[in-house]
Amino acid sequence: MSANETSTRINGFSRILPVLLCRCPHCLRGPVFAGLIGMHETCPVCQARYERETGYFMNSIFFGYVISFVLVIPVIVLLALFRPSPVQFTLGIAIAYAFIAPITFRYARVVWMHMDEMMDPR
Repeated sequence: MSANETSTRINGFSRILPVLLCRCPHCLRGPVFAGLIGMHETCPVCQARYERETGYFMNSIFFGYVISFVLVIPVIVLLALFRPSPVQFTLGIAIAYAFIAPITFRYARVVWMHMDEMMDPR
């Protein structure tokens, strides 16, 4: 079975762990990131190019909005329970986003790459 056939037979449920571990959307084994935010250009295992075309990751912005919104909701609820001043509330949200931003960046790209691979396999 070729790598292309393998990629087309992988369903969404078998992608959950590779997405959580930030693995290649094609082979599900190679790491996508070479650091906190630095990405490999190609998969170290199967050599699949991550950025298929110029502007490829623009679609990941949508996933970034959704992920950051879901992650910041508990912070908003927690802050609302303490009834802080508007300045304290804004500071709390800003600090939360400072911690959430690297997570959002990584997972927005990985989720987008896996969704794209499922819709349009290489």
